[in-house]
Amino acid sequence: MTDEHMIQLIKEKRFDPAMKSLYAYFQAVKQFVVRNSGTKQEAEDIFQEALVIFCRKLDTKDFVLSSGINTYLYGVSKLLWLDELGKRDRRPGKPGIELRDDMSTPDMERDLEDDRPARLAQKAISQLGQKCRQLLERFYYHKQSMKEIAAALGFSSEKVAKNQKYRCLEKARTYLHQSSI
Repeated sequence: MTDEHMIQLIKEKRFDPAMKSLYAYFQAVKQFVVRNSGTKQEAEDIFQEALVIFCRKLDTKDFVLSSGINTYLYGVSKLLWLDELGKRDRRPGKPGIELRDDMSTPDMERDLEDDRPARLAQKAISQLGQKCRQLLERFYYHKQSMKEIAAALGFSSEKVAKNQKYRCLEKARTYLHQSSI
């Protein structure tokens, strides 16, 4: 799902499909928080807060997203976690928390680079036609059967839907190969 599509879904208050895609970006945030004195649960809390901030920002008229959603969420999460570490450091009797030296822009790029295959796949799928995207989304995200997909998308049978899924995946693989060259 493209960033534009996710933004549109959020603006239409259709959070369920958008959030499934947005959670693909959680891994980089979790790695950052855990590497810097946090737990997986704390990373989940920070990411949730970043999602809320992002959704609220989308409702403002003057908000312009100048990066990818993944970069935005990572940056907000990083700032939230640094703020949390600062609060911990100010408590009486609490020893200072030493931040890892690898908390820099290259660190974010490395974490997001871990997500590069997923982003390339997403880009390849976004280049497919609408019917292919719908078919793949119904199959992989909504876990619908080929029979359900055939009925919903107007294919004459399950077999035709299955063949079309294969063709769509082959097109996506071709786009993916072209993107990675």
